[in-house]
Amino acid sequence: MASTRLIGTIVGALAGGICFIVFGLIRAAHAGGLSAVVILSKLQGRPAEQSPFVRIMVAAGMIVGIVLGLVVAMGLGGLAGAVIGYALTKLAWN
Repeated sequence: MASTRLIGTIVGALAGGICFIVFGLIRAAHAGGLSAVVILSKLQGRPAEQSPFVRIMVAAGMIVGIVLGLVVAMGLGGLAGAVIGYALTKLAWN
């Protein structure tokens, strides 16, 4: 019974990760970089200039955006897989 939920969770997390790579990778990187530029502009009080510090912070923002997007996609995929595995277990025993 628990193995079906575990397999469903693993399959769901993998499906969520694959869907993120196909559909959300560029979007998450763009959102992370844009949020880094906005934060730097607010901290400086003027538009962010092109300097090595700003470029490093934008790259860090892109990495954070990608990681957070992947965590959300895999978490929601794992949750959906666990729910489907649980439902299949209940249907199989009835």
